[in-house]
Amino acid sequence: MSNAHEPEELPDGSLRDADGVIYRRTPRRVTRSLGRELIAAGAVVATDVYPDGLWFHHGDAARETWQQIESALVTGRRPRLRDIQWVGHVWESDDGLVLLRFDGQH
Repeated sequence: MSNAHEPEELPDGSLRDADGVIYRRTPRRVTRSLGRELIAAGAVVATDVYPDGLWFHHGDAARETWQQIESALVTGRRPRLRDIQWVGHVWESDDGLVLLRFDGQH
């Protein structure tokens, strides 16, 4: 499997990875400390920003993507938009695998 690819969006809003794992959104927002912890534990990262669209990042690509997002992560009310900003949510599979999905706005 490559380190970045497009996931399949299912009719119920869940996301299917290339290896067949289905992730569903949880109510948890990603904070910097939670993001660091989950990335260190091997979480997959999904990014969705115009015009790139939705992409999954695994392994080294997930860690590199997180490093780019972390400084622009919005954890409370969105500030006035000056550059790209990201809002993240924790998604989980039925088997307990974790995905961090970040939606970008610029």
